[in-house]
Amino acid sequence: METPTTPDERLKAFGNQLINVHAWLREELAKLRDDVDAHLAGNPARPRELPAHCLAFCSALERHHTGEDAAAFPALAEQFPELRPVLQELTRDHQFVSDILRRLQKLLDDLGNNNAAVQPRHVQAELDGLAALLESHFTYEERKIVAALNALDAPGWEDAPPAFLLAAPVEQDT
Repeated sequence: METPTTPDERLKAFGNQLINVHAWLREELAKLRDDVDAHLAGNPARPRELPAHCLAFCSALERHHTGEDAAAFPALAEQFPELRPVLQELTRDHQFVSDILRRLQKLLDDLGNNNAAVQPRHVQAELDGLAALLESHFTYEERKIVAALNALDAPGWEDAPPAFLLAAPVEQDT
């Protein structure tokens, strides 16, 4: 399937929009990792509002994956049944990501308690695992479904984009 080229087709380029959302999520995850790395390098201050930043990132990522599972994947499975095994694999990845996000949120909720010297390393380990999983997941997803999303006929998505195509506004540095 080719990338749309006419103005009307570009408005429906849901796969291209997916790539943009993935790019934003990658950037936000990189910022979180940088915050933890700075803290571990000796910055005694708590990482830049890490719990709030992580909550915003985790919520955006969960919204993205929930939207894919609820809207994008069923629409793709209906119009492109040959993608069903790929979509099932991507849905399994979403569960692994959710598990990491739950562990990460628990660690961040406890950040600042008596084990503060150890907890940032645990946060770093979870973020490293999340980054590796997401990079693999996003790359696979983009390779396997972007063309189908660009060709997808989904009435109403232009007027009200589904949640998986929405990225949260980029947080301003404080």
